[in-house]
Amino acid sequence: MKSFRFRSTNYFLLPSTRDDALLAFDAGWPCSLHDYAKALKTTGFRLNEIRWALVSHFHIDHAGLIRDFQDAGIACLVFENQFGAIDLMEELAARKYPAYRKIQKEKLTLLETADSHEFLENIGIQAEVLVTAGHSDDSITLITDNGEALIGDLSPLSQLMPDDLKGHHSYELIRSKGARNMHPSHAEPFRLD
Repeated sequence: MKSFRFRSTNYFLLPSTRDDALLAFDAGWPCSLHDYAKALKTTGFRLNEIRWALVSHFHIDHAGLIRDFQDAGIACLVFENQFGAIDLMEELAARKYPAYRKIQKEKLTLLETADSHEFLENIGIQAEVLVTAGHSDDSITLITDNGEALIGDLSPLSQLMPDDLKGHHSYELIRSKGARNMHPSHAEPFRLD
């Protein structure tokens, strides 16, 4: 797994074991494809090596480039809890970025998280996706088979209030899958003990 930072957000790349293709976790800010591709080069990879993408949730710093990814031929994956969040993100993106173009929803690959391990294994990625609604109802976490968790904007466990039931449930689920190394989108990695 490789990561790079672009406009205050960490982005992740998972190489397929079947070929030279990559899975991107999160897709940068709207109307920033050139800058995203330039930042991506610091990993030694190029945009044309990304074959699939999924997002931790539909906020503009995580999913703003989905349409650009679609135009580049990247298969964009969406999970059962995410599809309904697209419209609100797009309303906000269009207000702030006049050149923003809408996601082609009919071209998205809709998946169930229960089927994610099998799907990802078939493309050479040893991981699974879980619904972790601690940040937003459309949030997901990607957990690799070797215990790395890409958690998006899920707050660190130490920062959760006792009554944040969704946040605590998210970490219980992550822990139950054996993940211990957390990789957030806006902070340094930390260990979940």
